[in-house]
Amino acid sequence: MEEWKKSVLVGAILLILAIIFAIIRNEINIWIIFIILLAIIDIALGILRKIKKV
Repeated sequence: MEEWKKSVLVGAILLILAIIFAIIRNEINIWIIFIILLAIIDIALGILRKIKKV
């Protein structure tokens, strides 16, 4: 699997897990926000890697 695909996949999984965890706990704390931000950054970097290769 290409590196950019791994990055986007890991970011998407982190994002989904953070949202599920926030729903289960019925609260959003600083750690959940931090994980969501990291997931968004990971997805963005994966997309940038794909654009650079093309």
